[in-house]
Amino acid sequence: MNKKYLISVIVFSVLLLVPFGVQAVADLRGEKRFQPFDIFKDVVYTPIVREKKVAAAADSLDVKWRAAREAIAAGAEVADALEPVTSSLSDLEAAVLSVNTYAELDTSETRYKSLKLADTLLSKLEDEPESFPQADSCIKSLVADLGHVSLWRAFLDVKHYGVWTSRYLRAFENKIDDESAIVLALRPKYQLAVWNLFSDPGEKVVLGAAGNCIGKSCGREGSKPEDKWLFYRQDVEFLVQPSPLDVRSAKLDNPVKAIEKFRDQLKAKGVELLVVITPGKPSIYTERLTGRDSRVAGAENVAGLQSHGKKILDSLTRAGFNTVDLYTPLLAAKSRDSVDGALYLNDDTHWTPRGAELAADVIAKKVREMVDAGSVKFRGKDTVRYVASDSIADRMGDVGEMSGLNKFNVFKVQKVIGHVVMQQNIKIRDEELPEDTVCIDSAYKECMNRKKADKKDGKTTDVLCLLTSQTACALKAVKYDTTITPFKDDFRKSEILILGDSFSRIYQTDSPVNAGWIAHFAKNMNRPVASIVSDGGASTLVREKLARKASVLKGKKLLIWEFVERDLRFGAEGWKDVEF
Repeated sequence: MNKKYLISVIVFSVLLLVPFGVQAVADLRGEKRFQPFDIFKDVVYTPIVREKKVAAAADSLDVKWRAAREAIAAGAEVADALEPVTSSLSDLEAAVLSVNTYAELDTSETRYKSLKLADTLLSKLEDEPESFPQADSCIKSLVADLGHVSLWRAFLDVKHYGVWTSRYLRAFENKIDDESAIVLALRPKYQLAVWNLFSDPGEKVVLGAAGNCIGKSCGREGSKPEDKWLFYRQDVEFLVQPSPLDVRSAKLDNPVKAIEKFRDQLKAKGVELLVVITPGKPSIYTERLTGRDSRVAGAENVAGLQSHGKKILDSLTRAGFNTVDLYTPLLAAKSRDSVDGALYLNDDTHWTPRGAELAADVIAKKVREMVDAGSVKFRGKDTVRYVASDSIADRMGDVGEMSGLNKFNVFKVQKVIGHVVMQQNIKIRDEELPEDTVCIDSAYKECMNRKKADKKDGKTTDVLCLLTSQTACALKAVKYDTTITPFKDDFRKSEILILGDSFSRIYQTDSPVNAGWIAHFAKNMNRPVASIVSDGGASTLVREKLARKASVLKGKKLLIWEFVERDLRFGAEGWKDVEF
């Protein structure tokens, strides 16, 4: 072989082996496993070990279920008897769903559906004892199917989820990429260099055009006119790609069909559905993305007015769904940004407290309209009282975090003022008055003295003091104690359940806490609420959470389903059917 070719081959081989060698040394010197060994392990070792774990977990479930049946028959509390069963079922799910180091069981598999059905049936038993035979049959079937080691099933799992499948290789490649010693050492410096040279914030981020929002109204003391906002790439891609209902998107799950089925499932349980599609930041602040001001004559805020999300929302409304339009009020509210601050955060996908509170007002108004129209009938009265107080919080934008540049302080913390909602509890403390002539005389005298004093001060006398002395003595002297407690979900008393994504979580469970739209909606309605929230998973994952806890629908009259518009295309797990 020609020497120059031989030298080229040697150099090329060394270059290929350097990353592998560096990673091997880093793994062997550290606490992390040697990742290439996972491939061998997942073909030879993992399938058998997993089958043994699954069989053991199924046997444990069988034992706990038999014990629970006997305990319930003996008169034990259902919830207490089922607690060990639920724990065993969770162990079985963990063993079955993780096929190997990098692949999860597909949700279309029969095993997956059987496990989720068992989970749902167990959660129903406490409130619906009549479902016991169905739960018993489901668990017995699971135990019969999974309670033994199956070499054939292990072989099929290796075949469908092993190293030769795309799902395994993609996950393996991502893991290698994320944990590579060379990548971890060089990537941050490379990202900073690209930012400094080309103003490129990374593959997940889109840099907006220069804006004119400066000073405190932007949340930054030292912001400048040339400062640019950051946008999440999926938010932008949602606007420029075909609609999820377009023929070019035929491979995607149809969100409208999923919403329709969910509405029908809830109706069967006596629960009304209210759909809330949250606009993405570029749909409201298109000019911040493109640099083209929508307020200029002749310019059109294409994203805000013609967003796929707004079109789908309008089609749902025309089809008879209960919906909330947040696009129109948010776009209108922009006119006061210079006074009240922006509706969305500079370097984040989410809205500011102002945007969240506006959404709460609009949603509450829609719910009151539904009550007035008779489509929702609440049993309880709106007697819960809430109060709000200012609280300052620092927000490091999630889009800025996605860029990987925050470790170099490229993007700054944004201060926001939230309004933390607290529940005002009023307790009545009463004291019986003795029913005798002394009481009657003293009560009458006190009433007349108070009436004279009030008249002198120009006040209206308390209506109790206008009663006869005998009636006044028969009544209790009522005194009120008022205490303030943190806002919290109330699954037992609430007739309203909220399903949501990170737009429902922000300010609610993270700083400043209890200042999100959910708390302000409860304050506007003077009603307790309950919520189930899944970041990025409001399309399917949050419904799966609800299906596993279907008993929380007991006593509910209204379900508010909030999800950001990009989830119509990019929702985690798509828009799958979820059985209740």
